[in-house]
Amino acid sequence: MSVKDIRRNGIIDLAIKMFLKKSMADIKIKDIANKARIGEATFYRYFPNRASLIIACVTYMQEAIGKHYFAFEKGERGFEKLKVFYHRFYEIFKAHQEYYKFLSEFDAYCTSTPRKNLEQYSANMDYFYEAYISAYQEGLEDGTVREIPDIDGFYYSTTHAILSLCKKLASEGNIIKQDEFINKAEEVKTVADICLYYLKA
Repeated sequence: MSVKDIRRNGIIDLAIKMFLKKSMADIKIKDIANKARIGEATFYRYFPNRASLIIACVTYMQEAIGKHYFAFEKGERGFEKLKVFYHRFYEIFKAHQEYYKFLSEFDAYCTSTPRKNLEQYSANMDYFYEAYISAYQEGLEDGTVREIPDIDGFYYSTTHAILSLCKKLASEGNIIKQDEFINKAEEVKTVADICLYYLKA
């Protein structure tokens, strides 16, 4: 890894910490440059614009989360791997709600950035899909999951639903009085368990 890569990764790491503490909209380039003890002109040597930094940050977090939370144990049966997959959303929510809050802000940001800027982020999403489909195929072979006619549709529908719930619950406070009596993490786990109930053979 070159010196430039090391410094670039250092800026990404610093920016992530700042984004997770405050709203993305509140963090300016000059804030990150000041925290990194570099000038704004130096910042632009590593990132051509604010958009490239934000995408680098979310891509880095996505890769880190994938490696840490979505690696399956060898020898587990297909359904057990899928159980791990769905319950990871719950575990991440319990430990890192700020991550889901950041993703919610990133979604809003994506609506105003060109699609070509999101190619790396989009490509990384295939990692989760491929791991899921592999576990599902193993489950069909070992008899632990039932056959789903449109497994792609099932994957995208269920992951979008649970991810959207995580982002909503992490971003919003208690809006109505009923919110005060509901354990948000358990809401996420309930949705995960519903998905698993449908999948199990």
